[in-house]
Amino acid sequence: MKKTSLSIFFLGFINLLIAQKNVHVISLLPNTTETTEHVDFYVSDIVDNRIYKDHVGIAQKGMLNKKVQAVFEQSFEEELLAYLNTVFPPEASKKPLILRINQLLISENTGAFKETGTATVNLDVLMHLDGEYNYLGSFASEAEKNSMDVTGKHDDRIRAILKECLMEFDSVENKYEAKKIVRLERPEIANILKEDPQKGYYYSFNELYNNTPVQDSTLRIESKDENLVKVKNAKGKPASYYGFFDGTDFYLNAQNYSGERHFVKAAKVNDFLLFNDVFINQDKVSGLAFAFGIIGVLASNERSNTLLDLNTGKFIVLTQKRIKLLLEKEYPEYYDRYTKYENNQTLVRGILERVINEKGYAYLVNTAI
Repeated sequence: MKKTSLSIFFLGFINLLIAQKNVHVISLLPNTTETTEHVDFYVSDIVDNRIYKDHVGIAQKGMLNKKVQAVFEQSFEEELLAYLNTVFPPEASKKPLILRINQLLISENTGAFKETGTATVNLDVLMHLDGEYNYLGSFASEAEKNSMDVTGKHDDRIRAILKECLMEFDSVENKYEAKKIVRLERPEIANILKEDPQKGYYYSFNELYNNTPVQDSTLRIESKDENLVKVKNAKGKPASYYGFFDGTDFYLNAQNYSGERHFVKAAKVNDFLLFNDVFINQDKVSGLAFAFGIIGVLASNERSNTLLDLNTGKFIVLTQKRIKLLLEKEYPEYYDRYTKYENNQTLVRGILERVINEKGYAYLVNTAI
């Protein structure tokens, strides 16, 4: 009888753990950590420029540290705007700013005796004037904290990095001087697929899509090897651009998919950019929605061939296992060569071009899962 009771208790306990909520809800209000700042601007609008919009990263819940999506209590735009209005209150005498959020993510990493909670943001400050969006600058920030349990303080870290970006903007000399006119809309077909690529740096995927890079003579490029480079600003800090085209090759910022501080060379294959780099290990998370920019916490050390879809901005990870399966069945003449030289970009590019031309995009996507 005692054994039965213990079994029932144990099963009930396990079911209780399994039944825990599948999301972690973050609320930025009430604001109890960041004080009101006396500046001459406020935030009037939020533009969500993230590729994946259904969550803001990964949290770990319960005794088993179950990985779940982190979401805001309100919509993404409402949550951020409500908080920012407590720090930079709207007033008629102030200048209204628009924040275009290119990335905002939280993550947790569990060690032997502590957890590390991280929040990172990359945003552009815009001002709407005479029917156009004036670009005033890009800002990035990261906050990290170690403790026994970091899940409950993601709100503090998000508030801190948002405020830090805007206070950095406030310190810029001639901060309201427009650097460039940007387009928030996208044509039906990406300009980068219809036109010759223009040399320069992309603030976000939107500028890559529209083929509207900017010039930045303050940056210096440092080579790591044939395919990886580091780009640093005048202060020696890593550049936060989404990517760039140097007149010959495309380069993508690894922060877009792993949080690493380098740029990887990417080859154009039909409507895609192909690159080979360490990517998020999808075996450790559930769903393709987790496969974007989780600050490297879940990244493996294995390099993967990955495609950036220039029509959507989404990444397609082509695991070695899936490529071998495709080749073994459909293209046996490539199988042995790929097995020996699976990280050879020229070989993989030729294979993918043939697959896309013969079988189409849908076939490739299904193979990539």
